[in-house]
Amino acid sequence: MLTKRFFKYGTITAGLAALLAVVSVGLLQAADHSADAEMMVEVSFTNLTRGQIMSPIFVARHNDDADPLYRLSHPASDALAMMAEDADASGLLSAWDPDNNDNIAEARVINLDGGPIPPGETATMSFEIDDDKTLLSMASMLVTTNDAFAGANHLDLSKSRTLNLTAYDSGTEANSEDCAYIPGPPCGNHAKDDAESEGFVHVHAGIHTEDLDPATHDWKNPVARLSIKSWKLDK
Repeated sequence: MLTKRFFKYGTITAGLAALLAVVSVGLLQAADHSADAEMMVEVSFTNLTRGQIMSPIFVARHNDDADPLYRLSHPASDALAMMAEDADASGLLSAWDPDNNDNIAEARVINLDGGPIPPGETATMSFEIDDDKTLLSMASMLVTTNDAFAGANHLDLSKSRTLNLTAYDSGTEANSEDCAYIPGPPCGNHAKDDAESEGFVHVHAGIHTEDLDPATHDWKNPVARLSIKSWKLDK
């Protein structure tokens, strides 16, 4: 169930509902504790924008042999396009399934109180690590856009630090800012595709048309802050 805080910003779309349906599975898997854990890591994701809701976050823990989640100046994968256009992480969860890829330890979706992350709010995730898969890749959609996402590739979880995240454009849908193609409030339309696109992942240019009010929905990078706290466990 979504919190009252979310309804302050708008109603949930079918795309976000589909995403939340898989969240509970990921959280249950994450709750399994390993007696062999050698390192604990806590990662906090804070929405720094004033008027953009961030979708629940896709995260994958993996080693250095895993492919990048995205590459700047390269076309986005179909799975990333689903996330960036409609906040649907199901394709990424399938593509990054650890049962089918030895380079991946876990892939899951992190939410805030059962829903997305409103402006100024923080979602926290934790990891118990007992292997060499100490890298993290993640993505979260800015839901009042056509195809913007905040992301990070191959972050080293063994080092405590804070990073600011840029908003990227997946390049898979034109930035028409037409409500017919935007899942977040005030639009609420999902699973539609504005077919023209730039064709490659790049830094997002923000909100600039009259269809969405820039004073409310535009941003200046960074759009999110990621704080990593890691510590070794005594054996």
